[in-house]
Amino acid sequence: MKLRIYGFKDYLFEDVATLGAKNNALADRICAFLLALCPILQFYNGVYRNAAFTIIIVLFPLIILRFVRISSHGGFDKRCMGAVVPMILFQTFKMFDHTINTGKILYGLFFIVLFMAIAAGCINARLFLKYATAVSVLAAILLVVQYFCYYVLGFHLQLAPTSLFLPSSSGWILGAKTGLYGIRGLRSAFYRPCAFFMEPSHLFLYTFPTLCAVLFSPGKTQWRIRCSLLITLGIFLSTSGMGIVAAVAVWAVYIALYHSKNNEKNVARLKNLLSGKNLIILFAVLVLVVVLYFTVPVFTQTVNRFLVKGSTGQSTAVAGRTRLAQMLVSSMSGKSLLIGVTENLDDVNFNMPGFFATLYKYGWIGVVLSYWYYAQYLFRTKDAGFWMCILILVVSFFSAHTHGTFYMMYYILVLVNAHYMSVRGKSIENRGETV
Repeated sequence: MKLRIYGFKDYLFEDVATLGAKNNALADRICAFLLALCPILQFYNGVYRNAAFTIIIVLFPLIILRFVRISSHGGFDKRCMGAVVPMILFQTFKMFDHTINTGKILYGLFFIVLFMAIAAGCINARLFLKYATAVSVLAAILLVVQYFCYYVLGFHLQLAPTSLFLPSSSGWILGAKTGLYGIRGLRSAFYRPCAFFMEPSHLFLYTFPTLCAVLFSPGKTQWRIRCSLLITLGIFLSTSGMGIVAAVAVWAVYIALYHSKNNEKNVARLKNLLSGKNLIILFAVLVLVVVLYFTVPVFTQTVNRFLVKGSTGQSTAVAGRTRLAQMLVSSMSGKSLLIGVTENLDDVNFNMPGFFATLYKYGWIGVVLSYWYYAQYLFRTKDAGFWMCILILVVSFFSAHTHGTFYMMYYILVLVNAHYMSVRGKSIENRGETV
């Protein structure tokens, strides 16, 4: 018996070794599927803390059993385990920084074990990415349906069950019910549906790893291209400013360096970028952007936020996400710069991007440890993992969620898997060697 998602083949990394490939039982499929939902479910009520944390607690015995089995046979890759050491040190530092209590220590130990289990291959990474990709494509399809319902049928199709929101998620209730979300720095709200995600930026943060995985993984099929186009469409329809810029950048890299008949990298022949086919594609995209700019108000405002500079000299999109955070951390000095001010941000009435929040809460020690984890993959991975890593690092200066528990877990899994693929090579026979 298998957990299947109709139409989704195991197209990702078919000819490479992937983490946890031997864990293919029904329980492992359910585990991978539920973990793929955790970044979304973290905003909903659960038995303990939230729905995502409740799911991980329920799955934890299975993960531990896999960890014990793999460890007892010496089956995990030591290089992958070594790659998560910075994150283990970061979690350990967080346990003892500022305040020390039993709850913090248990919470930290819980995620240290989870990160070690991920590195050991206790979770089937290929299944996880397959389900995450299915979620991304489904979101894009539902976005099209939402736009059709709103502009043709005259009503907003609500997909997020607001009755299950956490109290801390109440700020998204109005947007979920109406589809109307404001743009940072502007007072008016626009129709910006985001399927079953809380807001457009959440959809982007979830879908960009799957877009990179589909575009840059080995092999090339029309099915994968269609899939990546659907994910890109979803990002554009969500009107996330960060998402639109990132999607354009990802496709530019793909066309410039990877787009060829055999899907081989074109690093040695960048003239491919100026081929007739690519120029036609570029022209079509520019025409589409111009049409959207002059006909869709929310798209016009999104572009203007990046082009128009505010009083700070920065674009309004950048200043809206970083200005207040920069002002807050600029007052730090001495010991606070080293270990942070406080991990409690209840008194901060705005979202701090991952970099600034980490600096404010855990000082430069926390920044170095967490960014050490991410930055190492610039040298340990290539293709999908390399571009994922660059996006995570860049987005961390603008988004509050890259250093959040469940998006971080998501990124840890995909990056460790990318590292595993790099060190194991592209031979499918390698799957049987270890986890």
